[in-house]
Amino acid sequence: MRSIPLSLILLAFLAIFAGIGAPALPAAVEEKPLDLTKVIVDDDKAKAEAEDAGAGDKKEFPVNTDENITTLAEGDIYRNDQKTFFKVVRISSKGQNGGSFVLQRTNGTAEPGQRFQRVQGAGPATIAASLTLLDLYIQGGPALHPIALLGVVTLVMTINCIWIFRRRRQIDQDLEQRGLKLLKAGDIEGFTDLAYARKGLFAVVCRAMVAHWHSSNLEDIKERVSVAASAQINRLRFPVRLLNVISVAAPLLGLLGTIIGMVIVFEGVASTTGAAKASILAAGIRVKLFSTAFALFVAIPSLFSFFFFNSYLNSMIAEVEILSERFIHRIATLKRREAVGEGAQDDDEEDDEDTDVVATSAEKETEKAKAGREDDDEDPPAPRPGKAARPNR
Repeated sequence: MRSIPLSLILLAFLAIFAGIGAPALPAAVEEKPLDLTKVIVDDDKAKAEAEDAGAGDKKEFPVNTDENITTLAEGDIYRNDQKTFFKVVRISSKGQNGGSFVLQRTNGTAEPGQRFQRVQGAGPATIAASLTLLDLYIQGGPALHPIALLGVVTLVMTINCIWIFRRRRQIDQDLEQRGLKLLKAGDIEGFTDLAYARKGLFAVVCRAMVAHWHSSNLEDIKERVSVAASAQINRLRFPVRLLNVISVAAPLLGLLGTIIGMVIVFEGVASTTGAAKASILAAGIRVKLFSTAFALFVAIPSLFSFFFFNSYLNSMIAEVEILSERFIHRIATLKRREAVGEGAQDDDEEDDEDTDVVATSAEKETEKAKAGREDDDEDPPAPRPGKAARPNR
């Protein structure tokens, strides 16, 4: 008997070990497009419903749920209450406490809704969707985009009003106190520097008071102050007016979006028969009314903001008018001094002089009355106490 060469034995052992350690090659799987009418062969009712629903538009819808979807897999088929079929195409997260996945509409035209029943697959028998604010926004349709833009503008204008309409910004207390003292002292240059160093409505008014000082009379100053104040107030009212426009335009856009959505829903219902028509109509109306609801969420805060800031601005304007009157009175005094060409005393000293003149006139009138009574032959009736001391004006 011939002996087997050692080299052949080693080669045989190597071949055996190589065959055991080599991984099995996976069989090639050809992915075919989903045909729901062929997939559902074990449920004649579901197959008939899929045929009646017609082919879908392959539109995808994100779904969030709080239920246990650990067994959910891509490719599972679900149906909603409106007999529209969906396929799970992507799973973002899943667990016992819920998750999120994406459904693709394969048959039918209705919106996903909030409840799904399993038709095929290993997922849970029923899934209840939890709608977030983003989901409602997406289902509301394209009309919500301009409404959302108005909401952003409302927020920006509200923050702008809070920042701009501060009293210490529009009516500077340092300008009010120091400016009045500078005008009393006749320091126009100091008052001009102070006015140009401040911001706000009252600072604009003060700068208009001292502009072209030497070539302006009192009437010119009043006219210039009125023009400057009107221009600044018009700029301050812009965000308030914009809030008013948004409070009116947002509900109209919401109503327009709802009407357009209702037209689309009625067109979809027209091709549906049986009891499904009422359910599709109800679901479509509910979704499209979100457009009006979002519009009211924007319009109501905008309306309240308009009334609040408009009233606050009016009160500041009235306060600036009072302060401007006091400053213009001081400026009128300075202009009179320039016209006379000599120094004048302050208003308080002038009031004291007027009081002394009135008292002196009253004393003279009293002395004349006493002299007249002494020359008269008949004694006149005695005057009432304090009557003679009252000055005749």
